[in-house]
Amino acid sequence: MPLDPSILGGAAFLAGSGALLYAGAVAGVVREALRPERRTIAWALARGTPSEPAAWGLESREWTHRFEGAECPVFDLGEDDPEAPTAIVLHGFARSRYDALARVGPVLPYARRLLLPDLPGHGDAGGRATRLGSGEERFVASLAETTRGPLLLVGHSLGATLAIRAAADPALATRVRGVLALAPYERLRTPLGARLELRGMPKGALLAPTLGALAALGVREHATSTAARAARAPLAVVAGAADPVVPLAEPEAIARAASTGRLFTVPTGRHDDFHTLGRDAVVEALAWIDAAPRD
Repeated sequence: MPLDPSILGGAAFLAGSGALLYAGAVAGVVREALRPERRTIAWALARGTPSEPAAWGLESREWTHRFEGAECPVFDLGEDDPEAPTAIVLHGFARSRYDALARVGPVLPYARRLLLPDLPGHGDAGGRATRLGSGEERFVASLAETTRGPLLLVGHSLGATLAIRAAADPALATRVRGVLALAPYERLRTPLGARLELRGMPKGALLAPTLGALAALGVREHATSTAARAARAPLAVVAGAADPVVPLAEPEAIARAASTGRLFTVPTGRHDDFHTLGRDAVVEALAWIDAAPRD
């Protein structure tokens, strides 16, 4: 018995509507990934964290670093010294230089100068969107060109993966004295999948097409452990055992891949606790980097 045309039409309508909703969901995830919410001075004031670099008692300036179509504000603390380290402090996804500013306390004894940029597509940065770290280790290298001495690379989450990959860049390898990586992940799929799950969205249905759409837009995944293996500088990885975004196994593997690497675990730490619960681990990690043997 042939089906009623109205039933066939209704089924086609529902199938088409479902496909549109699915495509819209993927497009929404991709758009949010490339253009995350901006965390600027109002965000810092609302959190009660430092909103001015002068809060740390150092001479400070602010300037704009231009990189591949992005105009990125930089907090510049301290003074340049060709004999003393400059710390480049890189924030995580959907954060900004204001978030990095809250984390620099333990770094101060180990650097004469500190550079805290807004990564492309974040904070107050103008111009192009973020590429979620794809090729953006070049941003770190170009920022390093504004300094003269040795480098200490510090990063959180997305910034941690960039710090590790920048340390593996042959152009920077001889200058990097150490890397402090807070909650680094192995591949982009880890934080993207976690964000979907934390929002109650179907990871299994959305992650693969999201990664495919990002790849079509030039955003490629990279293995952080591969970069860690290529880096020559001591790598201290600090990770939270209760991190809902990055499973502890990934920071463990990244630290293990480095020729001089060590994992520092914060037993109750989550993804963003390293300036509070994890501060002692960060202090210990920086002291370990400072004492680690170098080539």
